[in-house]
Amino acid sequence: MEDHVYPQMYRVEKEHWWFVARQEILLRYIDRRLRLPDRTHVLDVGCGTGALLELLSRRFDAYGSDTAPQAIAFCRQRGLTRLHLGTLESYPASPPFDLITMLDVLEHTEDDRGLLRETLRLLRTGGHLLVTVPAFPSLWSRHDEMLHHKRRYTKSLLRRTLVESGFAVKHLTFFNTFLFPAAWARRTAGRVTGGDRANDLEIPGRGLNAVLKHVFALERVVLSSASLPFGLSLLCLAAKEGQ
Repeated sequence: MEDHVYPQMYRVEKEHWWFVARQEILLRYIDRRLRLPDRTHVLDVGCGTGALLELLSRRFDAYGSDTAPQAIAFCRQRGLTRLHLGTLESYPASPPFDLITMLDVLEHTEDDRGLLRETLRLLRTGGHLLVTVPAFPSLWSRHDEMLHHKRRYTKSLLRRTLVESGFAVKHLTFFNTFLFPAAWARRTAGRVTGGDRANDLEIPGRGLNAVLKHVFALERVVLSSASLPFGLSLLCLAAKEGQ
């Protein structure tokens, strides 16, 4: 990501509708799908500035890893200490993890399969990987460029990438579905008019922020058991099965 994005993320992650609702959705999903005991060994790969890692740490034995010094520095400002600066190839020897989260990370790397194979190495047999990525290549925008995305994924591409990296796909669905029509219209219009310059990290007015957060967060009720037909993002739960 561009350097200026990290301070923005740190500033908005606990208020911006997208971050707050996504955190609620993901925590509910983990709870409903996996029913992990407290103090489960968890690694958040690409932990960013640490808002979700902070929440995971309240219940689990949670660790964070990121390749950006700025991200790790902001995590430390949140009081987080179980942090690794660097790639997964250099991750120090540790007991294998029960759950690894990789949330909006794969789209940042040229070699997504290589990163997934390193992730597989750090998981215990029977452990799970939770992945989210941006969906629909047709939605590519200035926001993707600002975040240094390499691609947006189709459902079939994400499934194939995980399977070819050694994972068994357990659940694959779109999410951020309820707001998809408005987002699609906005980004399509922006490309046509040349106005695709909006900063998606800016918090909208308080009323609109609350409405968007409420609408997005409603998906937490259905996502753990449903497979939604479209959305701004994809979510996949995969497992490391025995050989």
